[in-house]
Amino acid sequence: MKRSRGLGIAEVFLSAVVFGFTPVLANLSYAGGNNGVNMALLRAMLPLPLLLLLSHLTSPGYRATGRQLQRGAVLGLLNFGCTLMLYSSYSYIPVGIATTLHFLYPLFVVLYRVLRFRYRPSAMKWTGLAISLAGALLLVETGDGGRSPFGTALALGSGVVFAAYIILLDREAGNPLPLYRLMTATSAAGAVLCLLVGGIGGKLTLALTPQAWLFAIAAALMVSIGGSALFQAGVRIVGDADAAVYSLLEPLTSIVFGLILLGETFTLRKGVSCGMILLGLLLTALADRKLHKE
Repeated sequence: MKRSRGLGIAEVFLSAVVFGFTPVLANLSYAGGNNGVNMALLRAMLPLPLLLLLSHLTSPGYRATGRQLQRGAVLGLLNFGCTLMLYSSYSYIPVGIATTLHFLYPLFVVLYRVLRFRYRPSAMKWTGLAISLAGALLLVETGDGGRSPFGTALALGSGVVFAAYIILLDREAGNPLPLYRLMTATSAAGAVLCLLVGGIGGKLTLALTPQAWLFAIAAALMVSIGGSALFQAGVRIVGDADAAVYSLLEPLTSIVFGLILLGETFTLRKGVSCGMILLGLLLTALADRKLHKE
């Protein structure tokens, strides 16, 4: 049964809410002995038993081809490689700068489609993208740690890698694995990568407080079972370029949850940034609706 484009957009939006909320849980987990690399490993490994069960229940007897499994593994390496690069960049530059550089990935996706497929977004869609990106860039807060070339390269590279992940995810829709089997393959490949990186860097630990474990488990399950499932399902409907733009809602939700749960301050700058992101998303959605009506 063919699902509507509106449902695909809603799935991407909901995934952005989930992805925007989980950094708050991860932050609370770090206070109890966790770290970024260890969190990425837990995010990959903890949901695997549930993903295997869901795979069996939703697509019993399905036999994946070698090419499908290979694509799933590559998607996992890209997704978790991006996560490791972004988390590692936090040690060199402020989180605000790192996150903003990462969120340039919608621009990379659109530019790829323009150069590779001669994709021609409408003027309204370009305007919406530009306003949303400008709103995200407005969140940058300069500081003493904001001038590390290596940290900047890591954060920017995480955006490039995530753009590649979205592009490949869109191509995977041509011969798709059942959703939970795809998620199982990506999580398994991500777990192997995180084990290697964490083992080499000495970042793996089980010495977390009970509260840190609770927050880590909640974040891992929400991202892998909720956010990733919604995002991957949404990309299969709306395509890589539009999914990348709509996911710009994520930094806005991070701000909102940070205000509510972590007691962060709300400034005029943040308010203007949120307004610009919402305006850009609205223009993009209107342009998309107009195109499909035509």
